[in-house]
Amino acid sequence: MTDTSDPVGFVRTGPLKVLLAALAFLIPITVAVVIVFSVTTGDSTSVTAGSGKVWSYQIPNGTKERIDKGLLTEDYFPEQLTIAVGDTVEIVNLDVAVHSVGPFTVRPGETQKMVFVDPGYYFGACTVGLHETVTIMVV
Repeated sequence: MTDTSDPVGFVRTGPLKVLLAALAFLIPITVAVVIVFSVTTGDSTSVTAGSGKVWSYQIPNGTKERIDKGLLTEDYFPEQLTIAVGDTVEIVNLDVAVHSVGPFTVRPGETQKMVFVDPGYYFGACTVGLHETVTIMVV
């Protein structure tokens, strides 16, 4: 005899299914909380601040226009950046377009900062340079 009172299958939920459901709910929330507490609100400069250096990069106004015309001849961010644990990377977008720089996506007129507290590699696309990707290595 088939149980039709629960067509979705919630009646036969075992401990493993409950654990998996809880993890599926908690993992995205944990990741979101970590991101919120990690990200705060050009020339390349670095100054000592707090426990590490601040690596600051500016995306100048007109970058999107130069990219669209095929006139972009310089990189506003290095293809690979090696920093220390505790260092901060800051991206200032003075352009009129959204740009991606490694793990950062910065809207027009915004500044994003991230303090890197764990060693490792952080990858992402680059829309403001001659290279297509950026790697930040934290040592």
